[in-house]
Amino acid sequence: MSSLAKNLKNLTPNLRQAIVTWDKAERIRRNEEIFQNSESVVHRLPNHYKKRYWEMILSDKTPVHYRPPTSQKAYDSFRNTEVELENNPIIGIKTPESDQGLWGGERVVKGWIESAPYTKKKILPRNWVPKLFFPALKNVVLYSEILNKYMKVTVTERAMRLIDEHFGLDYYILESQEIDLDSKFANSLKREMLLILSSGTYYEEDDEKKAYIKEKYAKFVIPEEEAEWIGLELNEAARKQQDNEESIAPVPLKYRLEQSLVERLRDGTDDVSQELENSDGPVRTESKFGDKMFGRYLNPIGEKLRSATN
Repeated sequence: MSSLAKNLKNLTPNLRQAIVTWDKAERIRRNEEIFQNSESVVHRLPNHYKKRYWEMILSDKTPVHYRPPTSQKAYDSFRNTEVELENNPIIGIKTPESDQGLWGGERVVKGWIESAPYTKKKILPRNWVPKLFFPALKNVVLYSEILNKYMKVTVTERAMRLIDEHFGLDYYILESQEIDLDSKFANSLKREMLLILSSGTYYEEDDEKKAYIKEKYAKFVIPEEEAEWIGLELNEAARKQQDNEESIAPVPLKYRLEQSLVERLRDGTDDVSQELENSDGPVRTESKFGDKMFGRYLNPIGEKLRSATN
């Protein structure tokens, strides 16, 4: 019976519970503080951008530097008991260089190495020292079928494998989520591709090639007003929204009041025009300034002037 328990490793496969990793919890907490401010510009962003942005925040990033557990519990042969497995993602360090290329989600990982691993412990004690693990980078030339141009890009081996799995650079960029691309360059490529597909400004001189591209990437076509917001970070989107608002010249108040008066006169809903139509003679209007300030002095003088004119 004990040998059976020792050989049993995964007791409950494919029964993983829905969990929130610390990385996702931190993203939710940080964005919740931003959106709690009712006067922030983020509330004036387009609804399609806010929906897509929160879908990205609530989604799980594809594991790159670790392998998540495939079962909920497992058997520990050393302690001879059943233990619950935890999902602790390894999140690397984001570098500015990764935004200039295609790293396929890889980052700089901080870890530990053992000092003098081949030295006997009696001679020199072994210590753990920190170490940064950098991905292997190389420069390659990639071709975009939609943009119809070659690009010299810094990539990793994982990025090249993902491009091969998606059968081309365009499919890899368009089918991957922004959180998995993890690069400003990749997100800008995606935004440029979607803008060209939505506007149809590609292969203007070759009708056969244009029809081929249109049919091949038809499922990625979205409205142009949505495509220009794809791949923008929250700060970039807020800055873009502020620039759009400042580009609209404000209308002076007198012009708005004039337009409102013209519309009321045209519809016949203005109070002054209704009084003129319903009255037999001219309507006499009196200023209430004198009644409030100097009523007891000006009212007798006004009555004398009116009686003299009559």
